[in-house]
Amino acid sequence: MGDSLVARRIGLLGGTFNPIHFGHLNLAIEMQEKCTLDEVWMIPARLSPFKLEEPLISGEDRLEMVRLAIEGLPSFRVLDVELSRPPPSYTIDTLHLLDTSADNFFLLLGEDAFAHFDKWKNHKEILQKVSLRVAKRKCSTQQVPLAERVDTREMEISSTEVRERIKKRLYCGHLIPYKVLDYIYEHQLYFTV
Repeated sequence: MGDSLVARRIGLLGGTFNPIHFGHLNLAIEMQEKCTLDEVWMIPARLSPFKLEEPLISGEDRLEMVRLAIEGLPSFRVLDVELSRPPPSYTIDTLHLLDTSADNFFLLLGEDAFAHFDKWKNHKEILQKVSLRVAKRKCSTQQVPLAERVDTREMEISSTEVRERIKKRLYCGHLIPYKVLDYIYEHQLYFTV
């Protein structure tokens, strides 16, 4: 029997990644280590149903920034499955495209996403296909079931804050990887949004 018959443990982290920042990366890396995940798949959304008003740059640019951000992380992949479908992007539709019977999939969420998970399209069906793992900050008071909770360090960074700093031409090297920042400057992203 070869290793190919052993089910992998795969974490799925979705989001608009508009742009991806160290908060996203820290959550993904900590979840991979603490949940003993073999791989983490980053899945940029075409358009989040919860962020319909957010000014989005192209999916191709966001996909490339995720690619740049995870370079050097050998067990990380980026999937473009949501970018090739009409908006908005629903997790359940993505799960229908993945073979969730062959491996053990874990949906990685921050507390903000978990807070409204019961409003997600077909959220009960999602739970039949994957297990939830919720990044919980130690100082948080939000109730997360113990089996799903993963204590993570606090990293208060938001994509909105990053976009505002870029627009004002403020330093952002402490918030996003340099390769992503170089890509933003080279393609003049976020300077007018």
